[in-house]
Amino acid sequence: MKKHIKKAAWIAVMGYCSFMMLGMGMLRTAQQTRRTLYGGTPALAQLSRPADAKGQQKTLLLGGGEWALTLPHPKTGAMLAAAEKLPPSTGKLLLRLFILADSAADYTAECISGA
Repeated sequence: MKKHIKKAAWIAVMGYCSFMMLGMGMLRTAQQTRRTLYGGTPALAQLSRPADAKGQQKTLLLGGGEWALTLPHPKTGAMLAAAEKLPPSTGKLLLRLFILADSAADYTAECISGA
């Protein structure tokens, strides 16, 4: 019985180590790709809001500003305002994503087909 327990423990340890090595390798590869594509500058996504009175459009900057997408304000303003009143949490972000998913998908399809 002890041989089976030792074997199971070794399999679990080796499996954990192999998954950790795979994950670290993927992170290292992503870092090298980022250095190659962007010259070492961070490849981030940033959402900027304009300074106009209404704030109807937002700009999504990708790749350190290399790509810019203008996102219209959704028509679901009341639902979005209710989501903004929640405290900062993952649930708040998921709710906002759920509210904005349809309009974001339509806008992305328009941008791709228009380009």
